[in-house]
Amino acid sequence: MEYKAVGFDPPVTRDGPTESAASSLNSLIAQHASAGWEFMGVQNHSTIVPGNNGCFGFGKTPPYPRTVSIAVFRRPR
Repeated sequence: MEYKAVGFDPPVTRDGPTESAASSLNSLIAQHASAGWEFMGVQNHSTIVPGNNGCFGFGKTPPYPRTVSIAVFRRPR
């Protein structure tokens, strides 16, 4: 088997966040299915985005937590 991981950050709307995320996922699945990839699932991973020291302290930003979603696909070789 061959595996592929794709970043998934769906655009959501205020009126229907679940529906817009699901629609985006459906489009992603259809796009990869047409190339022979089978959808396995979505994994969420938490990480810390590093801060930035800026230039001489100007523009300095602190580190912050971020959750990223990864869609996983597979297909036979």
